[in-house]
Amino acid sequence: MSQKVEALQRLIEIREEMAELIHETQDLVRTEFPGNYSNAEAYWIAHIKSALGDMGYPTYSTTFMTFLEGNEEGAYEDEEEEDFFE
Repeated sequence: MSQKVEALQRLIEIREEMAELIHETQDLVRTEFPGNYSNAEAYWIAHIKSALGDMGYPTYSTTFMTFLEGNEEGAYEDEEEEDFFE
């Protein structure tokens, strides 16, 4: 497996971890800091979810998810080329 494919797979894992953590964060803020929840949900939680992508927040910017999707094909193509020349 090429270094690029390994890196892409790790980035996918990191994005999944980040998505899980922001959901946990949202739940903790909602239950333990309800007075601050509406502001957090409307601002910084929304910004993080928007940047992660594929979490229900439309954006015209590149998100972590669109970055991963955009680089997935190229990473595997590079690996196929390396295998071809070996």
